[in-house]
Amino acid sequence: MMATQGGGEEPDPFSVVTRMAGVGGDGTTHLPACRGQGIQISDLGSALSIHTTVLPPKQPPGVTYSVFGKDPRPGTVMFTSKGGGIGVGHVILGSFSGVGRGMSDPPHEGAVGRIPSASLSPEVCLAAPSILPLGIVEEGDALDVQEIGEDEEVVLTLTAPPPNQWYHGKLDRMIAEERLLQARTAGSYLIRESDRRPGSFVLSFLSMTNTVSHFRIIAMCGDYYIGGRRFSSLSDLIGYYSYVSCLLKGEKLMSPVAPPEPVEDRRRVRAILPYTKVPETDEISFFKGDTFIVHNELEDGWLWVTNVRTDEQGLIVQDLVKEVGREEDPHEGKAWFHGKINKQEAYNLLMTVGQVGSFLVRPSDSTPGDYSLYFRTTETIQRFKISPTPSNQFMMGGRYYNSIDDIIEHYRKEQIVEGHNLKDALSVQHQEQVLTDTVEGKEIYNTIRRKTKDAFYKNIVKKGYVLFNKGKGKRWKNLYFILEGNDSQLIYFESEKRATKPKGLIDLSVCSVYEVHDSMFGRFNTEYNSVQFIRAHFLHPSTPSQPCSNKRLRQVSSLFLNVEEAHKLPSKHFTNAYCNIYLNSIQVAKTHPREGQNPVWTEEFIFDDLSSEINRFEISLSNKTKKSKENDILFMCCPLCRLQRGKMIDEWFPLSSHVPLKNVASSSLRLRVRYSVEKIMPVEVYNELKELVLLKEFHVINALAHVCGQDRTLLASVLLRIFRHENLEAQLLRELNDREISAEDEATTLFRATTLASTLMEQYMKATATPFVHHALKDTILKIMESRQSCELNPSKLEKNEDVNVNLAHLLSIVSELVEKIFMAAEILPPTLRFIYGCLQKAVQQKWPRNTTMRTRVVSGFVFLRLICPAIVNPRIFNIIADPPSPVASRTLTLVAKAVQNLANLVEFGAKEPYMEGVNPFIKSNKHKMITFLDELGNVPELPEPTEHFNTDLARDLAALHQLCVTHLDELRILSNERGSQQHILKKLLAVTELLQQTQTQYAVTNSS
Repeated sequence: MMATQGGGEEPDPFSVVTRMAGVGGDGTTHLPACRGQGIQISDLGSALSIHTTVLPPKQPPGVTYSVFGKDPRPGTVMFTSKGGGIGVGHVILGSFSGVGRGMSDPPHEGAVGRIPSASLSPEVCLAAPSILPLGIVEEGDALDVQEIGEDEEVVLTLTAPPPNQWYHGKLDRMIAEERLLQARTAGSYLIRESDRRPGSFVLSFLSMTNTVSHFRIIAMCGDYYIGGRRFSSLSDLIGYYSYVSCLLKGEKLMSPVAPPEPVEDRRRVRAILPYTKVPETDEISFFKGDTFIVHNELEDGWLWVTNVRTDEQGLIVQDLVKEVGREEDPHEGKAWFHGKINKQEAYNLLMTVGQVGSFLVRPSDSTPGDYSLYFRTTETIQRFKISPTPSNQFMMGGRYYNSIDDIIEHYRKEQIVEGHNLKDALSVQHQEQVLTDTVEGKEIYNTIRRKTKDAFYKNIVKKGYVLFNKGKGKRWKNLYFILEGNDSQLIYFESEKRATKPKGLIDLSVCSVYEVHDSMFGRFNTEYNSVQFIRAHFLHPSTPSQPCSNKRLRQVSSLFLNVEEAHKLPSKHFTNAYCNIYLNSIQVAKTHPREGQNPVWTEEFIFDDLSSEINRFEISLSNKTKKSKENDILFMCCPLCRLQRGKMIDEWFPLSSHVPLKNVASSSLRLRVRYSVEKIMPVEVYNELKELVLLKEFHVINALAHVCGQDRTLLASVLLRIFRHENLEAQLLRELNDREISAEDEATTLFRATTLASTLMEQYMKATATPFVHHALKDTILKIMESRQSCELNPSKLEKNEDVNVNLAHLLSIVSELVEKIFMAAEILPPTLRFIYGCLQKAVQQKWPRNTTMRTRVVSGFVFLRLICPAIVNPRIFNIIADPPSPVASRTLTLVAKAVQNLANLVEFGAKEPYMEGVNPFIKSNKHKMITFLDELGNVPELPEPTEHFNTDLARDLAALHQLCVTHLDELRILSNERGSQQHILKKLLAVTELLQQTQTQYAVTNSS
């Protein structure tokens, strides 16, 4: 197509413009370049009508277009209709399925057009187009489209309407809603700068219910974030929610609402001095006179900008630029724009400096507001008039474009005059760049060099490194992050050195963070922000901000879930079943696979500090196989409101199927569940309760131990955290252990029952002795996991032709290695724990002075029976292994634990387990070493000074203790009347408990008001 001189254009016989049925406004259907001929684009039907300067006959609904892949322009192909029309465009084609579909620009005026389909003729060999989807979507999502794979449909880049059709500049919410409601078209939208948060934007959208929703867009360093997704421009964001994903359920962006007049409110600055960037930074180099568009004002005088001349983004310092007035032409700074030269100077520049194909654009002399494009041919300079239109477009030669840049790009590809295309833009000729030697100039540069980039982001409440994983099959990445306090944003970067432009951003003010069990990723103590959850909750429309009340009453919800076993799983579908655990449809954990139709898991999951939006948990059952895709087959759902708060339930839940299952019995899943909601007041409110609990006489603790039988584990964990916070855990454990010993008559039954004292010891050992367990056991256990050699000694379990002597030798080698490592790790046990062991030894020696082995056995009863041997049998409880052991390894671990426990008890195997008698020589030869080891553990005569302070949420712990008192209030009343010496203390406990209940009610009323 060629443009005629003076602004006219010749008719283009090759142009085809498609129009959506019933739509006012052109929308071009595009077809991608495809090697080979014979592609048929069919079923465009009545949804499209053809408009060309060579008018073809009226097409029937089944019109077919032939697509040819020899067009020289990348990303496009030529197509012709049977009626004679010829055109160019793009289409989406399925990569291997042989099916594709056409895409049109967004329909206007609320019309919904048909989406054309495409089919491929058999002879076409098609490769997946290597064009990225619209927008840079950093986070994986599960929206309304499937994740794109190599063999799946690829969605190509789609062009959004130009910004002058939807950008309204700074606009308040009320006026934005008025403009959308006046449009009266569902799917109408506009983007505006936030009137509450300067520098950020808002997408305002009119839904099918005739209500206007507002979605916050965070602008940062030239990128735009909405719902956790990153886009390189607002246009990409518009296109994404127009074509790829729904903004609200079932609703996409359809019709842009244009402002009453074009808006150009971007801040512009111009360089007053040249600058050369510092290597390995995000700075950019520039010349004096370069114009920049400012995206973000960072701290300490830094700006994130785009250089209009080079289109490069990066950092500059405000000291080197000056403001550009609003009255200045918005094209100022473009490489091709010359706003300060006259017509003759334009001619002279092109003839003296330019070459054939050079061009420039300047304001029109004859028509203010218009522009003239000057183009040099072989012999002369030709001019073309460019006129802005009322619809915020530009017209040249009878054709309409969204911008002057579009005109230039068009004629770089098309001939502007016969035999010529636009080539190189003639840049503004700057005078020679000379660094000023003035004191002022030097001082500016010196100031810049002194600036640091530590203050790019204000109010950083935390920074460091975070492990980041985008989803299934992705690798973990170690990324630098900052937590910005004012806007509640977690911003992460590739590294600390380049912590300027983010790699991504998570807006914590409008999303929830889920604690994820290590079973999801094979890592421990992992948290991740669920992209699915962000999608569901990030895109909630914003609401007018409300005055923030002083919410001093916190509410914390938690869920304890123990997956026990399943019953009657259908054998056709399950051979190796595992459970997926979801909170509000977000997967947060999974069990290990178990074989059979009645698998037993007995796996515990604790989800703490749940979001207030979580209202249910779900469990689905899948079958673990190597070949087929692991789909959810059975499932159950339990609303949290169904559970009685604070009470543990043990129940069989019926399982439902996603698909009908014929001739199978009903399946069920046994769970133990407790859902609790804690109401927490400020810590100082609990001072009286705390003082009562910490009394040296331990009257309150003894009373609670008496009434909290079923809540013993919870009571122990709460007391242990409170006393550790006060550095009094040794006093607590010593006192309770001494009372157990003084109350026991028989040495053989000491600490055999589960009491508050034994529970506290178990919890304290697990909390403090994990490094010891890992150091002593991990290497040997990992060898057992990898070995295929059996240690089986029981004749009833031996395989045919299995040599028991070989097995015994292997078992003894493992036990010998393990015991030696345990003996060598004594110094790793925490000194405070060893002091408590020493106190136990002294107490039993005083109680049973003639029993010479009692001081040894009392320590082994805790160290081995309650710590080491449970870790051997089930190493997953100490995170030594992640996957369950094989049957051979599991049996080996059991036999090793038996041998070690008997050695710790100083007892040989006898008639009860005669097959284990082969281990007795090892026990006899190591008894003395065991006694020495256990005696040495208690050889800490003085309580060590604490090396570090134990951190806990003390207010929450005291609130939990208060709730236990409330739960057992009636029993405490009865007890207070029975225990004379303790009566006054227990009466005071009752009074404090009731007073705290009243105070909690007052706080709740204050918060609600």
